[in-house]
Amino acid sequence: MLSRRHIRIKTFLALYAYIFSNNKELDKGERELLFSLKKVYELYITFLSAFNEIKVLAEEKIENAKTKNRPTEDDLNPNLKFVNNRAFALLNQNSQLQKDISNMNVMWSTDGAFTVISQIYQEIKKSDEYQAYMNSGADSFGEDKNFLISIFKENIVNNELLHDVLEDNSIFWNDDLDIVAIATIKTIENLSENDSGFETLTPLFKDEDDETYAKLLFRNAILKDAECQKLIGAQTKNWDVDRLAKTDVILMNMAIVEALDFPSIPVKVTMNEYIEISKFYSTPKSKGFINGILDKIFNQLKSDEKINKMGRGLINKSIQK
Repeated sequence: MLSRRHIRIKTFLALYAYIFSNNKELDKGERELLFSLKKVYELYITFLSAFNEIKVLAEEKIENAKTKNRPTEDDLNPNLKFVNNRAFALLNQNSQLQKDISNMNVMWSTDGAFTVISQIYQEIKKSDEYQAYMNSGADSFGEDKNFLISIFKENIVNNELLHDVLEDNSIFWNDDLDIVAIATIKTIENLSENDSGFETLTPLFKDEDDETYAKLLFRNAILKDAECQKLIGAQTKNWDVDRLAKTDVILMNMAIVEALDFPSIPVKVTMNEYIEISKFYSTPKSKGFINGILDKIFNQLKSDEKINKMGRGLINKSIQK
């Protein structure tokens, strides 16, 4: 689920929090980084479990309508296409999803979250997509999946009340919405009607290397801070390093550590990634500043034979002698 850029951003935010905290315990900082990363997966499970919450609410309303004093024909013989959606059923049958929901104590049991589900359900019922789906006359698994994707995009992930509840539950989640929304949609797209034992959920990390990368990047950016500051200071002699934007310094520290300690990552990739991140998390002038300083530092490190990359073409030509 998480790309290396997302891991870099999460690590940057964890480093920023660590630097400005009173607690300088490295292990604690690393635990907080891993916690923020794992919260991404929890949001993913929260989104997937929302479908069943909506389905259960719809079933309850159907049953309650039958017990009214004067039920209508529609109350007694309701259109069950929504609650019988086969994509709903496959998600509900996913044992890994149910296990994760139980282990994470997903938030839907709270009063505020129930209000969100109720609002989402009412908005779904009022939507043109719902009316078209319920009255299409078609009966296909593809239609079921497409409908779930449609209501997720239109009624769930962009619900403002949901955003408020998410923010109350985790300070991390509003920043994670886009990547988790994409993962949720892909999970629904990958559902197969013929696979009754569907179990595959999108893992948080592509592989163990990504989790190791996050931990080492965080730790080494702290442990090698003095070395990085020396390199930055040598290229900013007309600047007081202490007066540089702290975000710029953190990003350059991370880039230097990545160039030195991760031989499989091309220097060009490292340069481009931290320049891109600076556009969103630093000052308007940071892009050019970071680009210029890192280029000089990487040239020096290459000249000193301190950058050693594995494989062909992994040393950026602009820093080759």
